[in-house]
Parts: sequence; C-alpha cells; structure tokens
Amino acid sequence: MKLGLVIYASLETLSGGYLYDRKLVGHLTRCGDSVEVISLPRRSYPRHLGDNLSPVLFRRFQRLRADILLQDELNHPSLFWINRQLRGQIAYPIVSIVHHLRSNELHPAWQNRFYRWVERLYL
Repeated sequence: MKLGLVIYASLETLSGGYLYDRKLVGHLTRCGDSVEVISLPRRSYPRHLGDNLSPVLFRRFQRLRADILLQDELNHPSLFWINRQLRGQIAYPIVSIVHHLRSNELHPAWQNRFYRWVERLYL
C-alpha cells in the first residue's frame, strides 16, 4: 500500500506525537508499505491558516499517488479548507491522526473558541 503522511517539520522532532508518527512509519515500512512524508514548515498559527490558499500545496495533494493520506491533526490549520477543496478531486481517503486538540489547551476563551471552530471544520 502507498501512504502519504502530513506532518509539520521533521519526523525527527522530539515529542510524543512525533515519536508515535516515527513508530507508525517504521511499522508500515516493515510491513512492506511505502510512506511518503509530506513535511510542511512549522510557522505561526495564522501563517498555517494561509497554507489553505497555496496552489502549490493544493496541486501536491492533487498529484499525490497514494492509497490513503494520513494527516497529523496538529496540521489542522494548514489543511482545514484545502481538504474540502480536494473532495471529488482525489481518489484516496484522508484520515486524521488525533493526539490531542489544540482547543483543549490552556488559551484565552476567545482563542479556544476560534481553535475549536477551525478544528471542527477540519475534522
């Protein structure tokens, strides 16, 4: 099976979520699957929202030859709108890997309301 995996930065990033992603990729490759890691640059939340307007990123997903696309949910601000635009234009399903939701973190209430709105659109 051919899989895509969308993450920010690198699989070598030190955190529990990235450890999970590394273990997942390792397991899949040991089982004979191929995994293409699509690494988006780590930036500020507002800049990530702008990724949804990137024709380059949109075309990359359109051209991706995969049986399934896994997306780390941490990438939700970069993907919430672009995923909707891809509907009907791609043959593979999109599956989100959810470690935790940003809206469950300690932020001012107005920020969490915004994060929750974006996460709902994404999920």
